[in-house]
Amino acid sequence: MRTRKFRLQFCLVAAALIFGLATIDLMAQPPKSEPEKASTTGKTTRERTSTGKKVNGSGDRTITDEERETLRREDSSEGDAAFLPFINNFFFTTRLGPEDVINVDVFDQPIYSRGNIVVPPSGKINYPLIGGVLIVGRTPDEIEKEITEKLEEYIIDPKVTVQIVQVHSLKYTVVGDVTAPGVYEMGRRMTLTEGLAKSGYFNKYARGSDVSVLRMQPDGNPMQIKVNLESIQKGKAKDIFLAPGDTVFVPSNVWKRIDQVFPLVTMLAWIWTIK
Repeated sequence: MRTRKFRLQFCLVAAALIFGLATIDLMAQPPKSEPEKASTTGKTTRERTSTGKKVNGSGDRTITDEERETLRREDSSEGDAAFLPFINNFFFTTRLGPEDVINVDVFDQPIYSRGNIVVPPSGKINYPLIGGVLIVGRTPDEIEKEITEKLEEYIIDPKVTVQIVQVHSLKYTVVGDVTAPGVYEMGRRMTLTEGLAKSGYFNKYARGSDVSVLRMQPDGNPMQIKVNLESIQKGKAKDIFLAPGDTVFVPSNVWKRIDQVFPLVTMLAWIWTIK
C-alpha cells in the first residue's frame, strides 16, 4: 500500500516539475519582433506578385508577364547589390595577422616578387632591397602602397600587387549546445548559419530561437546580438554575417534541464523508499 502511494506521489511530483520547467522555458523565449513580422508580410506580398495573382486587396488588376519579369530583375539586382560587396570587399578590407599567407608580385620583376610568405608572430617580414615591412594589422592595399613607395628608389615605376593566399588569423568561437564547440577559422566571409555548420550545428538540447552573438566594439565593450535561427531556417528572417572575434552562444532548452533534474529526483525517491 505504501509503495503504491509513493509511486502516485512520485509521478505527481515529476509531472509538476516537468510542467514547471516547460512553462519557464516557454516564457523565456523572445516574442516575435516587428521586423520579423514585416519581413514575413513582405515575403507574402512578393510571392503573390511573382505568381501573377492580384497585386492589391481590391482585386483591380493582375500584373502582366512583362511587369513580372521587370520585378524579378529588380529583386535580383537588389539581392546582388546587397550581397556582392560582402564577397568582393572582404579580402580587401581584411587586416592581416600572424600565420596568414600572402603573395607579393612585382610586375615584370620576378627577382623581386615573393610567393607564399607566412606572416611571422612578430608581424614583420624582410623584403628584398627594402628590408622590414610591417604586415600585421594592415590591409593588402596599405602593404602594396608601402612596398611600392620603397621600391621606387630602386625600380622605375614598380607595379606591386599583394594577394591573400590563406587566412588563419581570423577566428570566431562557438560555445553552448552544439555538436563540437570550439574556435574556428574564417577563411572567407560567412554567415551565422555557415559558422554553426562548421561546429556540427545544434545538438538535441539547443534552443535555436534564442542564439546570441557577442561582438567586441572599438571601445572594448561587447555588444550582444540576438538571433532567432528557427525563423531563419523557415525563411522568415535574414541571416547575419559573422565578424572576426565573434563569440556565438547557443543556450539550452527545457529538455536539458529535465535530464539534469530527473536523475536527482529519482535518487531522492529511492533513498526515501529504502528508509
